[in-house]
Amino acid sequence: MQSLKRLFGIFFVVLMLSLTSSSQSLQDNRPIAEFNMISYDFGDILQGKETTAVFTLTNKGNTPLIVEDIKVSCGCTLVEWSQDPILPEQSAEIIVRYNSNIVGTIKRSIVVHTNDIKQERILLMLTGNVVAINSDY
Repeated sequence: MQSLKRLFGIFFVVLMLSLTSSSQSLQDNRPIAEFNMISYDFGDILQGKETTAVFTLTNKGNTPLIVEDIKVSCGCTLVEWSQDPILPEQSAEIIVRYNSNIVGTIKRSIVVHTNDIKQERILLMLTGNVVAINSDY
């Protein structure tokens, strides 16, 4: 009887370890979105000058990462990105162009929607200061 209890105990431990391991591997079988930066500061820029920021998105997971959509907070911000899936350990650029027609402080948001279940939405920020052309830059 003692050996039967011991055998059952060993079986139970092995079963629990097996379930934990398979659960962990299912959890790791996903894309993982990682940006090189989440904020870009243009500093001082002249009014009317188009400026560009480039964010690099890397897939640190083991299944393809898809950028499903990107939303911007202002019509003065344009975004370009590839519609192709980002394969594991590969990167893609998200190019953001800002048209600086309005003088003053810049604080714009960009929301990147991905198929990374732990980061379905990633917030990127643009900051800076637009200076009038006739001011002392």
